[in-house]
Amino acid sequence: MMTYDDLSFALSVAFSKKVAKRAVIVAIIVGTILAFINHGDQIISGDLTTDCWIKMIATCFVPFTVSMVTAALTALEARKLAN
Repeated sequence: MMTYDDLSFALSVAFSKKVAKRAVIVAIIVGTILAFINHGDQIISGDLTTDCWIKMIATCFVPFTVSMVTAALTALEARKLAN
């Protein structure tokens, strides 16, 4: 069970400058790959609609969130093992 102290620690890790910067880099790389997988034909033909742009931007939030949560949970696990 996660305590308030654990949650506070995990959030401080997740929103630290180092983790946030890495999450942005991951989001750009993975988000670009996913955008080409999902909308490649529209990107190449230049037929991108507003809906496509919104979906591509929203797609980037998935790897961003996964990267931040993974970093926070890994740090939390390492902290618990050290104690």
